[in-house]
Amino acid sequence: MTAVTEVKGVGEALERALIANGFKTAEAIAKASPADLVKIPRIGAARAAVLIAAAKEAIAAKPATGKPAAKPAARKPVTRRTVARRPKARKTVAAAAAEKRAEEAARKAAEEKAAAAAAEAKARKKAKAKAKAEKAAKKLQEMEAAFSKAKEKVKAKSKKDKKSKKDDKKKDKSKKDKKKKDKKKDKKKAKK
Repeated sequence: MTAVTEVKGVGEALERALIANGFKTAEAIAKASPADLVKIPRIGAARAAVLIAAAKEAIAAKPATGKPAAKPAARKPVTRRTVARRPKARKTVAAAAAEKRAEEAARKAAEEKAAAAAAEAKARKKAKAKAKAEKAAKKLQEMEAAFSKAKEKVKAKSKKDKKSKKDDKKKDKSKKDKKKKDKKKDKKKAKK
């Protein structure tokens, strides 16, 4: 495996961007299409083609045998003094601005995602309340129908009772009238 930094034209910033986008080795860059590399910030169509060619060269330059490459020259041990002397890598104004834009875009995306989630939750809550209200309205209609049915039943029964009472009174009256007539007849017969 060939490191990304061994590809000609790849510095620290581009290395981070490539690794962040899944291109961790020179082999991965060599296999990639220019369209894949163009998706990475600061890589255009022309630069993508150049990077792919450079990655292929870096792979070809590495010995194909299983033997390790020549050891690099020994480095001096790192001490506080040497760390203090090393200049810190400074971001360019364009890189800082790009980083700031990326952070702002990420923040906005997070805010939009949170707003969408809140709106979705609100819509679900509203739909749930609507369903509950519809269920309550249906239950109320059923109860009102049952109540009116019971009311009609009671009304019909009371009408029937009134009618039967009237009929009973008529029967009683007709019986009384009949008795009176019978008494009158009996008196007339008795007088004769």
